[in-house]
Amino acid sequence: MRRNKIAASVAALLALGLVTSCGSTPEATSSGSTAASESAATDTPAAGGTLNLLIGTATEHWDPQRTYVGVAIEFGNRTFSRTLTTWSPVTSNTEQATLVADAATDTGTVSEDGKTWTFTLKDGIKWEDGQDVTCEDYKYGISRTFAVDVFTGGPNYAIQFLDIPKNDDGSSQYAGPYTGTGQELYDQAVSCDGNTLTFKLSQPVMDFNSTVTMTAFGAFREDKDQGDKSNFQIFSNGPYKLEGTWSPNSGGTFVRNDQWDPATDEVRKAYPDSIVWDESLTQEIVYERLIANQGDDANAITFDQAPVTALANVSTGAEGRTDIVASPYTRYLVPNYKSDVMSNDKAREALALATDRSAYVTAVGGEQVAKPINSLINPALEAFPDTPLLAGETGDPEAAKAALEESGLTLPVAINVAYRKNDTMDKVFSGLKAGWDAAGFETNLIGIPAEQYYGTLQSPDSATKYDAYWAGWGADYPSASTVIPQLLDGSTQISAGGPGQDYGYFDNDEFNAGIDAAYQIADQAEREAAWGQLDADAVTEHFAVIPLIVDQFVFVRGSNVQGAYVNGTFTGYYDIATVSLKG
Repeated sequence: MRRNKIAASVAALLALGLVTSCGSTPEATSSGSTAASESAATDTPAAGGTLNLLIGTATEHWDPQRTYVGVAIEFGNRTFSRTLTTWSPVTSNTEQATLVADAATDTGTVSEDGKTWTFTLKDGIKWEDGQDVTCEDYKYGISRTFAVDVFTGGPNYAIQFLDIPKNDDGSSQYAGPYTGTGQELYDQAVSCDGNTLTFKLSQPVMDFNSTVTMTAFGAFREDKDQGDKSNFQIFSNGPYKLEGTWSPNSGGTFVRNDQWDPATDEVRKAYPDSIVWDESLTQEIVYERLIANQGDDANAITFDQAPVTALANVSTGAEGRTDIVASPYTRYLVPNYKSDVMSNDKAREALALATDRSAYVTAVGGEQVAKPINSLINPALEAFPDTPLLAGETGDPEAAKAALEESGLTLPVAINVAYRKNDTMDKVFSGLKAGWDAAGFETNLIGIPAEQYYGTLQSPDSATKYDAYWAGWGADYPSASTVIPQLLDGSTQISAGGPGQDYGYFDNDEFNAGIDAAYQIADQAEREAAWGQLDADAVTEHFAVIPLIVDQFVFVRGSNVQGAYVNGTFTGYYDIATVSLKG
């Protein structure tokens, strides 16, 4: 989920062959790519019109504290949920975004020991009903993250970093704003003095001002809080507000918020008068319409990458309207340590050895859009360990079967594997199943609707239902400190409320201690190297995760769209902040 980092490291990706033909590299001019976007931006931006967002995957969360999918982070932050800091818009697909102030007056002040951060809010930021956005609104919003009995989804940085004691089961002694349990502990860790918000952390976090770019650190007004029922109840402090109500699996229309003051916001240009989000489509239909470029679709963009069925038509049918960019996301499989099968070391090893990554690559369109990988850490990050594939791209069913026979389990070994369902992923997992079954597994594939997917993974009820899960991850900002701890630190992720982002309940004392040690390394290069070593240990020693692919995004936009750039540092999708329509 989450996220972002890639633009500054295109050279590394080129060296690794991640940016391949399909018309162009990010520097090329054919088939669109970066140069096409830059040429499109030569027209003067103009306010007005309706931007159409065509989406083939349903939205799971709009609640800021539950949002942790890149698409929702991108749109929510740029339209209705302002954070203390954010990432600047870019003017090309390869530009590195910088950290800038958003609702705060600057990017924050940190104490010498790195354990206290302060942010002062700008004056003049208002909710859509005209009330001022206050420091207390931010404090309350962040407090909702701790209500793990009410919410699933969302990053748990607040739980991880704030100086609040934990219970023996790993849960926070503060249980969120609904029970009152531990409220005084939260008030000591997060406090307001007028417009100044202070965070006290349990450990030094020198880039905490990057952490608060997440919408989970956004404001939420207490009198608008309906707990779990707030999931789609959008209440804006940004340039757009939801008109009427949100319709799951259909979408909604966002119109100008007349309480938004552009004088308080140097990031969002808010050119379109309205934005129509249509998620009633399939990915195939989205691209059929974008390539055809008829009527209102000339004013459309998408956050969905092109499916394999569309790739052949992209370069010819959408010339000059295509962007091909390195993805900030790694796709991977998570064995579930709560499973009777995957708690067995040899069963996890067998699953890893049997994984046919070439089948995944083929299903999504070939090496022009995906490359096998054996690391959670994306190649764009300094920490990337470049761990070799254990059994080649196709896997080794014979070696896998030998490992499975050593497990002591009776073959065939039945496993339930969950994935985020869409047409492309159906094909992906059909190919993966063939490799696993050849090794002695009996794989039952369970496709879960997108709007339910990550909530399902994080639910404690899922621990006994599934043996392995598909997932995707990108760094929330340019450090592997936003990959390894979030996905593999059992001491901070796992609680009575579920596994957090450690979906497989991996919890190893030695590994957790390695994470704690890495945080304390002062030298950046040494610290990133430590993250890389932990990554290699996780995938080759513990088999706690099975990395699958790193992909490259292919996007198409309508001919009337301008100022549409893929912000790799932020989310890896078109940045709504600067999009406008030709007059």
